[in-house]
Amino acid sequence: MKINRLREISINVSLIVSALVFLIILGTAGFILEDAKNSVYDDMRLRAGIFSRRAGTSMFPNEDLFSLHFLVNTMVLDKVIKYAMVSDQAGRIRSHSDPDKIGNRDMSRAGVAARNSKIPLTQIFKGSDGLDYYYFSEPVTVGSRRLGTAAVAINSETIKYRLSDTTHNLLIIFLAALGAIGLLLEIRSLMRKMQKSDALKSAMVRTVSHEFNNALTVIDAVIFLLEESDPEKNNASRADLYRVLGYERKSLKNYVKNILSEARMDAGRFKIEKRPLVLHDMVASSVSAIKALMLKKKISYFIDMPSGPSVVNADSEALELVISNLMGNAVKYTPESGRITVSLAPDAQKAGHIKFCIENSGRGIAAADIERIKTEFFRTGEGQAAAEGFGLGLKICNDMLLLHGSSLEVKSEPGKNACFSFSLPAAGS
Repeated sequence: MKINRLREISINVSLIVSALVFLIILGTAGFILEDAKNSVYDDMRLRAGIFSRRAGTSMFPNEDLFSLHFLVNTMVLDKVIKYAMVSDQAGRIRSHSDPDKIGNRDMSRAGVAARNSKIPLTQIFKGSDGLDYYYFSEPVTVGSRRLGTAAVAINSETIKYRLSDTTHNLLIIFLAALGAIGLLLEIRSLMRKMQKSDALKSAMVRTVSHEFNNALTVIDAVIFLLEESDPEKNNASRADLYRVLGYERKSLKNYVKNILSEARMDAGRFKIEKRPLVLHDMVASSVSAIKALMLKKKISYFIDMPSGPSVVNADSEALELVISNLMGNAVKYTPESGRITVSLAPDAQKAGHIKFCIENSGRGIAAADIERIKTEFFRTGEGQAAAEGFGLGLKICNDMLLLHGSSLEVKSEPGKNACFSFSLPAAGS
């Protein structure tokens, strides 16, 4: 639950950041484009300066019209330049990128202002085609003598060619930010749907478990009445039947506990309360509960526990569930005439810790499956062949132990014994 909450927070933060980036892009796009335009204007001013100096060499000492025309037409090879021209001091157009205008007098307001200016000029005017024009002119001089004026013009359409890369990049960034926001919104929507589904699942689990518990309560009462009203209490075979019924009843209760505990952990409502706990008594009680079933399967069992109480700080309900699950699994997956060993002793690897271990003979577990049976609702192929089940127990055991700062350790090989253990700090250590 905490992980899901952190995921939702991270997505919300990412959404806020993406929205801010989107707004920044919108806010700065105009400035970026304006800066790109200014770069084009600076470049045109530089080009006009170079153009005027080269025009001067074509006009002095003798006018070389071929060189002048070549120079003008070379300038308009740049797609951003709409037209280029050179006029003499009287205003006659000596060369123009539009041949029809050569020889005419340039009486346009921009042309007159350029001829009358002793310095480079940048002028903006509205063309006859309705577009904005930017007119860059510079005097053509040789020494102190002025021969004419060189000018290049661009308009709001041709400048788009030079701005296309900037516009394209801004569009990509804009769409990427918009796409990221859309994707994050979709992820958040899916997460919320998943949370609603999980909440519904948890509610269903609680309802089913509650009804299951009610049925088990009735079964408990019936078994008690049968035992109390049995006229043949000394009948050994009937006593075994009662023990088997008791064990199956306890197994069903464990199943219900497993499902409820998993639902509570998913919902983040499972909290442990650590108290001093006599591990020796809990293990002995669990062994006693499965004795009848071990006898039925002709399983030999060995118990190795110290005479002391082996007190640990743990949650009684959680640890009882862990031990009963491990005991029940051992009996379930041990074949007929197999062997189970239960041990409780100081942990040789961790000072001040007590280690519980249960080992059973059987089919064993492949190394690739060990981590999965601890972290997923997973059953190995060997496990499915040996007994029925849902793969709940070991994952819940590991989750419960993680809440205690421990974990379930599994050692096994295919075709060999499987050993399940955990270690907890001794009380007062």
